[in-house]
Amino acid sequence: MDIAEATARFDLLLTPVMPMVSIPHGLYSLSNDNYSVRSWVEGDVASCIYTMASNVSGRPAVSLPLFQSEQGLPIGVQVVGRFGDEATLVRVARDLEEALPWASRRPPVFVGNTELAAPLNRRRSPSA
Repeated sequence: MDIAEATARFDLLLTPVMPMVSIPHGLYSLSNDNYSVRSWVEGDVASCIYTMASNVSGRPAVSLPLFQSEQGLPIGVQVVGRFGDEATLVRVARDLEEALPWASRRPPVFVGNTELAAPLNRRRSPSA
């Protein structure tokens, strides 16, 4: 049975975007000496396990940061539509965003948060 057959009776599928809240910054960096190419590829595939089926099958999908972890990091939800039915997917995404607005939420560390950036930069600076 392929993906199309297995999901044909559903109008939408709802999945997490990732199997974890977030990947630590730099973990999958190509300059990380702790990872081989094989472990990097395995980690990349594992972190994309829920979105991969939509990507390879061509089903329309949208990822929305509808929730937040206790640390304030975004938790994404993927909504997958039927083949050729982007209209339903867009309507549902709109309704979810109206019900759970996320545009004004910010994690504690984000680009433009200069208040938090200064202490982080000091911690990363080499000791004198």
